Amino acid sequence: MSPRILQVSSANTAFQRLEVIQRNRTKRHRYGEFLVEGVRAINGALAAEWSVRAFAYARGRELSRWASSILETSTAESHFEIAPELFEQLSGKEEPSELLAVVAMRPDAVSRIATRAGMTVVVVDRPASPGNLGTIIRSCDAFGASGVIVTGHGVDLYDPATIRASVGSFFSVPCVALGSHNEVAAWVAEVRQSLPSLQVVGTSARGETPLRELAWAAETVLVVGNETHGLSHAYRALCDAVATIPMRGTATSLTAAVATSIALYEVSTRQR
Repeated sequence: MSPRILQVSSANTAFQRLEVIQRNRTKRHRYGEFLVEGVRAINGALAAEWSVRAFAYARGRELSRWASSILETSTAESHFEIAPELFEQLSGKEEPSELLAVVAMRPDAVSRIATRAGMTVVVVDRPASPGNLGTIIRSCDAFGASGVIVTGHGVDLYDPATIRASVGSFFSVPCVALGSHNEVAAWVAEVRQSLPSLQVVGTSARGETPLRELAWAAETVLVVGNETHGLSHAYRALCDAVATIPMRGTATSLTAAVATSIALYEVSTRQR
């Protein structure tokens, strides 16, 4: 069945719904939808078979072969042909992309993260920056992590800036949000029934063990604390070890994304 073509010439109900899932976290989750923009991100969503409910594009704009092909083969319910000035309002870029995709969220279930030998999972507690979170997800993809778990009251996994910073990796790495460390602790206990060697390692500028000196286990849960406050006491108690990255200069800490990338490189190197 071909998608419905809907003309959007004013800030009507259809436009307002697109705008609200772009800007408003609460309503985004109420509708269970988020906006995806950019070639790599849309390609990533399609390749990983995420459910695309609609595509939007600017009326009268000549589309590239890529965009035309996406629309021609689309199985979405609707295509929104939007007045150019309204389409610019929806875009998160200075130069709007050709297409926006309305994608259905996936459930926040840890069962989406495959339990397997050699697994590495990153837990991000109360992330403050969507850009940092997206970069962490991208690094997880680059270094073969099995999944990402976000806990606490931090930025939204589905924030447009998070999706954009992941450069398409968001759709390749299972990412789930859990309420607190208690749910992580329960999941770790369950995983240890089949993988008893699973090790929980925290990262902190005040950690006890340099990254290179840590005896890494075959399976690792890497915990990243809040950018300002670091690891919570509850997560420190859950960790088997807390590692630090030795630094020579005057800087006393690294951004969460940089520190996580370095730690993931070390883990992947040891596992190989």
